[in-house]
Amino acid sequence: MKRFIPAYEKLKSLKPKNILTRRFIIASIFYILLLALYILTNAGASYTATINKVVMIFGHPLPLQTLPGLFTAFSTIVLISFVLFYKKLGFWTSIILLIPRTINLLIGISRFTATSIPGFALTILAYITIILIFSRNQNVEKVEKEHRKEVEEFATEVIGAFANCIDGKDSYTNGHSIRVATYTKMLAKKLGEKPETVSKYYNIALLHDIGKIGIPEAILNKPSKLTEHEYDIMKSHPVRGYEILKDVKIQEDLADGAHFHHERYDGKGYPAGLAGENIPWVARIISVADAFDAMSSSRPYREKESMDFIVKELQDCSGTQFDPKVVKAFLDLFNEGAFDYLK
Repeated sequence: MKRFIPAYEKLKSLKPKNILTRRFIIASIFYILLLALYILTNAGASYTATINKVVMIFGHPLPLQTLPGLFTAFSTIVLISFVLFYKKLGFWTSIILLIPRTINLLIGISRFTATSIPGFALTILAYITIILIFSRNQNVEKVEKEHRKEVEEFATEVIGAFANCIDGKDSYTNGHSIRVATYTKMLAKKLGEKPETVSKYYNIALLHDIGKIGIPEAILNKPSKLTEHEYDIMKSHPVRGYEILKDVKIQEDLADGAHFHHERYDGKGYPAGLAGENIPWVARIISVADAFDAMSSSRPYREKESMDFIVKELQDCSGTQFDPKVVKAFLDLFNEGAFDYLK
């Protein structure tokens, strides 16, 4: 089972990008097709308006000058489709496309062309419909955005409460989860992640040790070095954390931090032995944040390390235990004085 995990994780990490690319291609093709359809229907309306002919359809005469209204109505449906499917881009596309049609119809009306009047009425109706649909979409998006923000704030509060429970169980590392989440946030920002991604990583880091809930307190709070058996039990907390979080859908990849924050860049970590970029990106960031907090905090069996020691340790472990990119981001933050308060 272990040997299949790296390939699965790689596929998982690539999947969202592939989905976004595919959606973009499909949306672009559909946009071009709508644009082509509008041009054809608009050209059909202009062409049939200038031809005074009658064609026979199933034995019945059909004057071609009756078709411009039909073409105009169809092109109006296309314009509405732009707004429905492409929101702001579709709205401005529709407005821009309507301008030449409006000018042509006004010219036709000034020349007393009878077919221009119904076309102009439909065009005015198209303007009104497009504006109403766009305004409604904007209001719906605003409500959805506010609701999403409320849900995200609630999720953050719940996650923070869980983090407090985790830290409260381990008397020696109280505040560890919040500190690791803070360092993760700082590193993610330095690495150029978007604000929404930074917030997501912060929440994931808050719960990176949730698996410790299943570890006996006698082991968690033992003041001396753990035995080999006790250490094996302690090492089970990433899998325990994954089992707790794997079915939580409130936030994407919430279980990744708990599951993989003890993996090593050289593949010698646990529980899955992932290496390099097979380790989820957020877990690689949390790994450095977690190690930094462990070294910069005191324990019953040792004092906290000096910043010089910590910097050298992270530099020495870059490319083996830690992702070099994340270590570089930490060193940049250190050189900028981000951790001076710890001195």
